[in-house]
Amino acid sequence: MFESVYFTHPGYVRESNEDSFFIDDKNCIWIVCDGMGGHNDGSFASHLITDLFEELVLTNSFSQNVEIIQNQLLKAHQLLQKQIRKTNTTIGTTVVLLYIYENRAVCFHCGDSRCYSYTNSLKCHTKDHSKLLNGKKVLTSAISAPSKSFILEKSSFYIDEINRFLLCSDGLYDFISEDTISYFMKQKEIKKSMDILISNILKTNAQDNITAIIINKVFKS
Repeated sequence: MFESVYFTHPGYVRESNEDSFFIDDKNCIWIVCDGMGGHNDGSFASHLITDLFEELVLTNSFSQNVEIIQNQLLKAHQLLQKQIRKTNTTIGTTVVLLYIYENRAVCFHCGDSRCYSYTNSLKCHTKDHSKLLNGKKVLTSAISAPSKSFILEKSSFYIDEINRFLLCSDGLYDFISEDTISYFMKQKEIKKSMDILISNILKTNAQDNITAIIINKVFKS
């Protein structure tokens, strides 16, 4: 069994929040999406993904469910491609998705949103699809934009020793250190972890949208 808490905030610079998120503790699926900053359609792109998962129907098979989830992400990419052809605009979003079934987990990601876990130390399960260009971070892959660089990475692992996960957009980890992330992740109470996260990120100049989901394994008494 798992429980989760979330936080989302536009930051102190942008007027709108183009991030979106999806939480399904029952089916153990959690998603964070970061619509491409500076584009009017970023919010549309990020919410299209999370909205698609509202209608997801899973089976009793881990491998089948992984395939269903992957196909849903590919469907989102295709729908956004159609929207691009209609409107001739740039539409894109990152995605990081965590799915857990019994003691197995799979993480999908595209872009620079991240999945962390914490046991005795912090571990990042994703590798950013981004690079520095003239001193500015630029995405090298995103859902839909540009289609030629679309990369959907998948990592699978067992979670026997893992009790805590964090999904977040770059608006979080760009402005606080991994030492700070480790500190709030190791707290016993998930709500205390989130309180510390919020307190620390809002003390920064938080120039980007921020979204975070903390996921905690619940032990039966």
